[in-house]
Amino acid sequence: MKNHSARFIAAMQAYDIGKPEDALRLMEECAESGEPAACFMTALWYHDGEGVPQDLERSARWLARHEELAEQGSLEAQWDVGQNYRFANLLPLDIERANYWLERAAAGGCGEAQHHLAWYYETGQYAYPVDPIEAANWYRRAFEQGHPETLYLYATRILRDGQATEEAIGLLRQAAEKGLKQAEYLMRSYMH
Repeated sequence: MKNHSARFIAAMQAYDIGKPEDALRLMEECAESGEPAACFMTALWYHDGEGVPQDLERSARWLARHEELAEQGSLEAQWDVGQNYRFANLLPLDIERANYWLERAAAGGCGEAQHHLAWYYETGQYAYPVDPIEAANWYRRAFEQGHPETLYLYATRILRDGQATEEAIGLLRQAAEKGLKQAEYLMRSYMH
């Protein structure tokens, strides 16, 4: 879901090599062009005083822009804003708002949101009731998109007596190809 621009990557590289002023300038340019992750990073850096003196007003401005992108339908922003409310990342802890954004992102087709919404229905977390039918529905939607954690979960659920089936290996391979290290490890352990 997160395909960052070359400018965003350059901003992070500048930050990593100790050039916070350049990093902030580049990140703010990305945020101005509407990159959700850049809006959050810019807000964070202004909040924490990274590369500039702390500026809570500018931080709040970029957080508002981030939420505006979510309102405009950006699935990445919807997922991010929901997570920021869920874990109080620069925003106040607000599970109701977090769930609102999670549900919008999931309904819009964000596999990450679909997987987490399924998990919350399965486990009854974050004010969601335990509802196996809703959980199965959201897992199915995430699975159909090839969400790596969901592929991994399905693979582990179809192991037979601790042995991997051909179908499980195929799902693990797909998840590993999408960068899920647990899937790569488990697949290797069954293939040796």
